[in-house]
Amino acid sequence: MPIPDPHLPASQWILSSDGRSAALSMGQKLPGEVVLLSSTEQKAIETAHLAAGRAPACDAGFREVDRPGEPFDEFSSERRGAWIRGELDDRHHGWETPAQAARRFSRSVQDHPKDDVLIATHGMVLVAWLVDIGRVESGRAAESYWSALTFPQLITVEIPT
Repeated sequence: MPIPDPHLPASQWILSSDGRSAALSMGQKLPGEVVLLSSTEQKAIETAHLAAGRAPACDAGFREVDRPGEPFDEFSSERRGAWIRGELDDRHHGWETPAQAARRFSRSVQDHPKDDVLIATHGMVLVAWLVDIGRVESGRAAESYWSALTFPQLITVEIPT
């Protein structure tokens, strides 16, 4: 729950007071001994720090999907939903593809093969990765999963080693 500012890139948005409160309330739901990681985006760093009570290690691999030139308008949700469904078109020119985003995310996860990790990340890149590893079906199912995400939300994913 950031404070959207159309004059700043989304990566620089900060949490709203409701977002800070929600992050603080997540603390009681978090597992104990984990490696705390975060996207390099301010809202994810704030969320992780407030929830865990300590600063996360930042990793650009967990940042949201690169969407250069995306307008901040009433069509954002549909444009992003089409991306999640894998229906890329002219609206997504220059954007990172779902496969590229998933590979980037996966490389960062693989940097911690034996660790239990808690990752503060973002919805679009998370869903692209979950589709890529077969935990969420592609297409409309992926969009439905993405649309149902709350801010913040704790999701457990077990990956066999």
